Formats: sequence, structure tokens, C-alpha cells
Amino acid sequence: KERSFVTVKSLRIVLIGKTGSGKSSSGNAVLGWSEFKSDLSQTSVTKLCQKAQGRVEGRRVEVVDTPGLFDSTMSHHEVNEEMLKCISLLAPGPHVFLLVLQIGRFTPEEKETLNLIMKAFGKDAQKFTIILFTHGDKLEDYGLSLEEFIQKKCDDSCKKLISDCGNRCHVFNNKEKDTERKYIQVRGLIKKIDDVVRANGGGCYTNEMLQEAEAAIQKETQRLLQEKEEEMKRKMEEMEEKFKQEMQKMQQRMEEQRDENEKVLQERDNELKELKTNIKRDFSPHLSCIVIVLLKLYIPVRIVNIAHLVSYNFHLLRPGVLICGQHVFGLSRPQ
Repeated sequence: KERSFVTVKSLRIVLIGKTGSGKSSSGNAVLGWSEFKSDLSQTSVTKLCQKAQGRVEGRRVEVVDTPGLFDSTMSHHEVNEEMLKCISLLAPGPHVFLLVLQIGRFTPEEKETLNLIMKAFGKDAQKFTIILFTHGDKLEDYGLSLEEFIQKKCDDSCKKLISDCGNRCHVFNNKEKDTERKYIQVRGLIKKIDDVVRANGGGCYTNEMLQEAEAAIQKETQRLLQEKEEEMKRKMEEMEEKFKQEMQKMQQRMEEQRDENEKVLQERDNELKELKTNIKRDFSPHLSCIVIVLLKLYIPVRIVNIAHLVSYNFHLLRPGVLICGQHVFGLSRPQ
């Protein structure tokens, strides 16, 4: 109960967001002067983590600006490595992660920002996260308050992101020129950061949490690798089984074809034997040698048909054979 009213003497803040979201200019607004470089380009000005400190209402405030998420000039691994440096720069750890989004521009990549934060810092990171909307001057164009804008203009994915961060959000008008109003919006942010600190018992995101997150990431990585290996093994087994089945089918077709060929050969052998038997029966012992030449180009009929043809007509040929004898019979097709 006592810890719920804790107010720390100094605040440690990490700025995280997509290139062009107004991350660096928001850091400058908190500090009260232009410490971080910022412009309107879509190329990240911040390449490495940068730390600066100032004072707000007499309290020391330390701010670390991180490289733009999804910066095309840096790999995700390089961005994550730089983001992780903020832990050592803000030892013993940051009190809050400010996830910076631009009013009216919520890209598919920005929908994944919280997942990237949790991937780098673990699930506990969302308990330390506040969404900071920039370009608050656009709310005047819509004629809406921040709450009304979220309710009426944000899609479900944006609302889910806000909900996952405990509905903690704030807005900066980066074009505000009035010093007092600029100070009021910074003071409002500091109050919400204090609420986060109290909700976390006065603690901050620590190296121990980071180590736990890294252990969880390693465990998850191993699990994914194992799943990938099992998936590849399963696919290999499926391919081997499919290959085996195809080989069996091919072998079966070859055996069936072989059996069919043997059957055809056997039928032709039987037909030939039948033809020889018929010839011997009708002409023996008058014939010493009979050679039958089958010209398949001229007689495209099966042997059995030839046998019937010869047997049927032999009674007509027999007298001539008995008179003069023969050396060969030639069967030809009439032209």
C-alpha cells in the first residue's frame, strides 16, 4: 500500500518508434531543448542509441533515443541490438518505454511495434509501455479529443495495441509554439509515467527481466528450430513414402506388362505348335521339310488365323503336293 504512492527522484525514458514518427522531436520536447536530431525525412536520423538528460519540475529526466524501427538501412537484428543498449545506458533500467506513433498514420508495420518490443525485451515490457501520439495538431483538424479520436478513427488493430499497453496513451502537439502549453503536455506525460512507476511498485525494467526475456527468446528459438526440423523430417518422410509408393506402382505396372507379354508369347507359341501339328497331320510323311514364311507387312493377321486358313485350304493343295513335292510354302497377300 505504501509502495503504491512511491515517486522516484529521477525518471529514465526510452523512445521507440518508426522512422518519421516524431520520436526524436518528442525527446527534445521532454528535455526542453533540441538535443536529438530530427527532420521530416523517412530515413532514420538516429543510427545509434543516444542519451541525454534534463530536468522537469526539479526532477532529473534521462532519455534515450533509439534507431527507427523498420529502417531499411539497418537489419532488424541491428535495430534490436541498439534497442537493447538502452538498458545499460539507463542503468539499472528504464522506467518506461514510450512507443511513439503519429496521429492519422498507423501503418501495418507499426501494428507490429509492440510485438517487436516484447520480442526484444520480453512480455514484461508492455507493463512499462505508454503509447505517445505525435502531431496532435491534427486532432484540431478532426475536431476531436484524443479519446474521441481513438474511439472513432482508430481501427481495431490500433485499439488492440492501446489495450495491450493498458490503455496508457498521451499526445504531443509537436507544432505547439506556446511555451506554457508545451510544458503542460510534458508535465501530463510525466504524470502518466509516474503512474506506470507506481503500478510497477516503484521499480524499473531491469537487467534481470532482460535476461529472463533473452532466456525465453532462446527457448522459443529452440522450440521453433525443433518444430522446423520436425517439419522438415516429416516432409522428407512423406517424400520418401511417396517415392516408395510410386516405385511400387511402377514395379507393379512392369510386372503386369511382363505377365501380359509372357501371356502373348505363350499364346503365339501355342498357335505355332497348333499350326505345326496341323501341317504334320495333313502332310506327313510326304513332306520332309516345310518352311512357312509369314510376311507380316502383307498378312497383318494373327498366326492362329493363318493356321485356320492353311488347314482349310490344304485339301485343295494336297493333290499338287503329293504329285510334285515341295520345299517351301509361301503365303502372300494379293496386290
